Amino acid sequence: MPYAMLALFGIFAAVSIPAYAITTAKYRHVVLLLVSVACIGYYSPYGLLFMGITVVTTYFAGILMDEITKRNEIKGLEKQLRKQKRQEIKRKKKWVVFGYVVLNVGILFVLKYFHMFFSFNIVPAAMRVILPLGLSYYTLQSLSYVIDVFRGKYPAERDVLKLALFVSFFPQLHEGPFGRYDLLMSSMCKNEQIKKENLFNGIGRILWGLFKIFMVSNRAAMISDAIFNDYTRYSGWVILLGGMAFTVQLYAEFSGYIDVASGISKIFGIELTRNFDLPFLARDVAQFWRKWHISLGGWFRDYIFYPVSTSKWLRKLTKKMSMTFADFTTITVSLLAVWFLTGLWHGASMKYVCYGLYYFVLMMVLNTCGPLCSKLLVKLKIERENKLLIVLQMLKTQFFVLIGMIMFRASDFKVFLQMIANLFQKGEPFPLLKVIETPELIVLLGSLLVLVLSAVIKMKKIDIEKWFDSLETYQKYLVCFAAACVILIFGAYGLEYLPPDPIYGGF
Repeated sequence: MPYAMLALFGIFAAVSIPAYAITTAKYRHVVLLLVSVACIGYYSPYGLLFMGITVVTTYFAGILMDEITKRNEIKGLEKQLRKQKRQEIKRKKKWVVFGYVVLNVGILFVLKYFHMFFSFNIVPAAMRVILPLGLSYYTLQSLSYVIDVFRGKYPAERDVLKLALFVSFFPQLHEGPFGRYDLLMSSMCKNEQIKKENLFNGIGRILWGLFKIFMVSNRAAMISDAIFNDYTRYSGWVILLGGMAFTVQLYAEFSGYIDVASGISKIFGIELTRNFDLPFLARDVAQFWRKWHISLGGWFRDYIFYPVSTSKWLRKLTKKMSMTFADFTTITVSLLAVWFLTGLWHGASMKYVCYGLYYFVLMMVLNTCGPLCSKLLVKLKIERENKLLIVLQMLKTQFFVLIGMIMFRASDFKVFLQMIANLFQKGEPFPLLKVIETPELIVLLGSLLVLVLSAVIKMKKIDIEKWFDSLETYQKYLVCFAAACVILIFGAYGLEYLPPDPIYGGF
């Protein structure tokens, strides 16, 4: 059901907030864990079993690596023996990580990707029961913890309940963002009483997220669905309009759900990782991905790009190459691994793999041509901060992003190629006002204007939450009440305005 996740978010908040408030400080994190487990179990009982496997294996992998280090004391040994001992410890810990990866990534592979590689599928209803909520998110997040313990970034967590909360915290399971153990646990286990400023700021974030989902994403979906579901009839600007509508839909939905999750977490004093930073102002595709789904990009940078680029086998491969070609090969192989896996993470089909490889090609073109373009600008005496140049770079970047979004939304890669071909053909006029009625279109355009104004406010370094904190309590109530009324009246009334199935929630 399309509204199930928002309903579960509401249930989580309604149960956990009063329970957290009346529980003694020592056990408040346990309340969050129990309510998270209940919500996850309601969504998918079998999924809870697989998550339990991840929690247990993550806990014992960390403990085992800590014990390996403690039982192999190197103090007092000669330099050569210390070196040998360190290598032995590292080798044993690598086997622990290897076993952990095989089991947990194996579960992810079987549940999400098995049918893609072995022409095997099971009915969607069965997958709905078996597939754990947030499988891709909690698997990668847990993997980051195990790798960080292996690297010695921090010691293993000895409290299994705290680690279980890190893995299963319900608000971030659905669409993220990815959390890092050392940053997330420091706020998860403060166990402070709910503060008034956190409560109001949390409610504000929730309302902002609901505004994006109901008033922007839902209405943009009316346009994008009409075009993509009947793409053979349209061409030229209509295809581009469909891509732009889907881009708005995806951004508003994705960031909106994360705002709701962030708001619920904020009430408990938990700060989730920032996941967006004005991505549509990016000047190239690399910058776009540093501003879009920031936590996913950071994960692939730290746990795929860096390990691949510094791996022994890659150093051996490039050992006899010239420095320039060796650097080029290292970057190429590392980026290929990152973008192949990024595409695969988004979905179990070749379309998503092609989506990842599309950005790999763009990144390689950027890396190759970027220095040449910089030299050309110097020769032409054009400053990099020239306003016209910045606007042109933004438009160029968003065009490539738009093509990627059309690929992302198309039902398969053949459909994407057909839609691109349709750009240069003559098609039927698009009946915009039959797809979305005039009042709905006005609400969509007005809501988009609010999003643009919020971006301008952010660019000017104006802190809305700080301003909100400065208001009197009754004024905060009035602002929240007014925002809720706007969302209910213009966004959430009637069954046809229920949110569609979350796009990123499927990953």
